[in-house]
Amino acid sequence: MKAKFEKAFLTGVRKHAGIKKQIEQKVRQIMEHPVELGEPLKGNLREFYSCPVKRNFIIIYLYCTACRKKGDAEFVGCFDCLTTSDETIKFVLLGPHDEAYNIK
Repeated sequence: MKAKFEKAFLTGVRKHAGIKKQIEQKVRQIMEHPVELGEPLKGNLREFYSCPVKRNFIIIYLYCTACRKKGDAEFVGCFDCLTTSDETIKFVLLGPHDEAYNIK
């Protein structure tokens, strides 16, 4: 399994450095069980998953295998889709629940 970290995710890690160890642990768990740990999102975020780090703090990620299997790669529109392997997890956002879902 390969991990890619988007700029917004890395910014969230720096901003919330106080829980960095918890974030790292959750990233490792997601890498081992991406579908089982995550909650599939709907609407504009379909094909993405969310996973809590703590009570009201989440990680939003994309598992390329699941996205391609459902045929939504064009909907998601990753700029690097053609060069990214199926076994890739893209960690997109990290932050408090309300902030993370307020994507613009």
